Amino acid sequence: MRDFSAAAKDCPLAPPEHASVYARALHRACLILGGIQQLAKRLEVTESDVQIWLAGEQEPPQRVFLEAVEIILLHAGGAGRPN
Repeated sequence: MRDFSAAAKDCPLAPPEHASVYARALHRACLILGGIQQLAKRLEVTESDVQIWLAGEQEPPQRVFLEAVEIILLHAGGAGRPN
């Protein structure tokens, strides 16, 4: 399994009361890509938006959530880091 320790510092996990499926999926995609900056670039959104969604303060747009799920599935399927 890939070492996510470096990315974990840059990919905060939402507090339990805000840890929705959206926040958890974005967290996992953030770990896979290596940080908030990389995730924001891949999703074509601002880093501040990603931070809000990771914290569970707002739900992301459906397009963003589905792209995060795709990143997770491609990684799980062995396709490596999607660009």
